[in-house]
Amino acid sequence: MEQRQEQTQRLVMSASHLFQLAILEESRAELEEHLYRMIRRATSHKHNGRKTIHPDLEQVANRIESFEADLLKQIRLESVRQEIRYMAEQLIMYLDADGLLRTTDAQLSTNLKSEATLIKQARELLQRCEPTGIAARSETECRLLHAMELEDATLIDRVAELHDGQSLQDVLAGLDDEEQRRVKKQINRLPKTPLLPETTVVTMPEAEVRVVDDQLQVEWYDLPLDTSWTDLEEAKPFLSAYERRRVTLHAILDVIMKRQVRWFQGELHLEPLTKKEIAEQTGHHPSTVGRAIAHKTIRTIHGTHNLENFFVSRTKDGTSSFLIKVRIAQLIREATTPLSDQHITDRLSADGIRVARRTVAKYRASLDLTRSDIMKKRKAND
Repeated sequence: MEQRQEQTQRLVMSASHLFQLAILEESRAELEEHLYRMIRRATSHKHNGRKTIHPDLEQVANRIESFEADLLKQIRLESVRQEIRYMAEQLIMYLDADGLLRTTDAQLSTNLKSEATLIKQARELLQRCEPTGIAARSETECRLLHAMELEDATLIDRVAELHDGQSLQDVLAGLDDEEQRRVKKQINRLPKTPLLPETTVVTMPEAEVRVVDDQLQVEWYDLPLDTSWTDLEEAKPFLSAYERRRVTLHAILDVIMKRQVRWFQGELHLEPLTKKEIAEQTGHHPSTVGRAIAHKTIRTIHGTHNLENFFVSRTKDGTSSFLIKVRIAQLIREATTPLSDQHITDRLSADGIRVARRTVAKYRASLDLTRSDIMKKRKAND
């Protein structure tokens, strides 16, 4: 009995931890959609009819309305019993912002006062809709749904084993080297979430960093916290995870601002910075830092940028790769005649920046400043 209780406790903690990580990874736009769906689900129950959508969230409704309408059309074209079709329509409200349906069938059965078998049939109906992977219960199940469309038996079997909890190394065992490389490459290409219409994907900055009286000030764009929804039972774990996300992002941005202060003050200058350094200064694991900054943007004096852009590698002599790219762009734009990669390498060396010619070629290509790129632009302007 005690052993079963310990196992149950570990599973509950694991589920709670996974939920907190999911909230940590969500962008501000995804958080707003998560909150909107939560409140909308509450309004569907009579005893929660007083719950209202905050005005700041009305834009979320407009953003996802056409997408949900398309799902409803697809559901209504399916030849199934009316109760299955109706339940599939109800499940749309439980989709996460990324298109997955992480709420368990048992919880859905309780919330919707329906039998688990009907919930399962409705979920399977929703999974037959486009885009592929919609209503998958996890990223691995989403990958499996995508794999099934490719009709590759070997790939499907391996992804199914991954979905069952086996490691990638184990599922590839038994394949020859060439087949291992092929299957691994295919698995890595499979989307972990449905490829949602671009109209439902928006970029909303987490914060704005301004210079006021020569001091940096941060204005965070937080969710509207009010009693119209914070007393919901479903809101308790969400609020806990949201607070952890808030504290983590604040700590990370604080370190970024101190390291990249010249950028935030208006200079085109970024110092070398790694996730490991952020982790050491904030006390978070590097993987947590990676999850926290993924798909997050902030507004600066130079415009809106991804947090990931402030992490810059360094060359062997410690020079920021960003600074090298800026100098390469300056040299090319100031030149009266075309410069070769070697010419640029020599000019950088004269400036005290030692970098290999192949590195210059790579940076130049990333800036779309190769000779062919420049010629295309000139032809387009003629």
